[in-house]
Amino acid sequence: MPASAEQRRSAILEQLERDQTIKVADLSKQFGVSQVSVRRDLEILERQGLLQRVHGGAVTTLNASLAQPPYLARARLHVKEKERIGRACAKMIRAGEHLILDSGSTALQVARSIPADLLNSGDLTVITASLPIVQTLGRWKGVQVIMLGGIYVPEHEVVVGPHAIETLRTLHADKLFLGTDDLTFSHGATTANVLEAEVNRAMAQAASQIIVAADNSKVGVIGLTTILPFSKIDTLVTDTEAPADFVAALREVGVEVILA
Repeated sequence: MPASAEQRRSAILEQLERDQTIKVADLSKQFGVSQVSVRRDLEILERQGLLQRVHGGAVTTLNASLAQPPYLARARLHVKEKERIGRACAKMIRAGEHLILDSGSTALQVARSIPADLLNSGDLTVITASLPIVQTLGRWKGVQVIMLGGIYVPEHEVVVGPHAIETLRTLHADKLFLGTDDLTFSHGATTANVLEAEVNRAMAQAASQIIVAADNSKVGVIGLTTILPFSKIDTLVTDTEAPADFVAALREVGVEVILA
């Protein structure tokens, strides 16, 4: 499980998003830390408006969910690492390419890091299910944005469902920049969101090169469903704090690993 306090808080938010309520005693056992440490985590997250503490644990709150959707809450975590990863990914983009950008906060950093010359005159095509990415790239004259249709999920600012998947079957891209909730050598890129995973797999089918962009906090945790095993992933772009043994194992099996 995540070792640092920041990684622990990220995992707490993800669990709270799924379960709506969490208990201090359970989190203490889960992360192998004292209940005092967990209470400190919850106090910090409450000050940020991301949860409400109650006796013995914490719950989601209406005000917190309205003011700070889970998508934005996650975007505030590991910002420096995500910015470095975004810049490293953007360096891989070439003029005239067709790209697919996933809906995660790291993929958004990729969009924000695309150089100005490509945004103005790069003749890029970007396919995405992410509303924030559409809003980021849609105003640039050098980018044609294809917004996938489907069922809109406001807490993640993304569209999912059969219509998005069917549209992807008619498209082709040079590169897919894929975010993920969790990463392990045994299970690959995983997530807790089954509907998004289905769209992500369709994105992978439509792309010639699959690039996973994920910070070190995602390593070592197994999500509910696998998006892709590492046998189908060409490149992982992560940060320099990623575990050395994990990086070495991926390189051993032929996955390119870029440390930003």
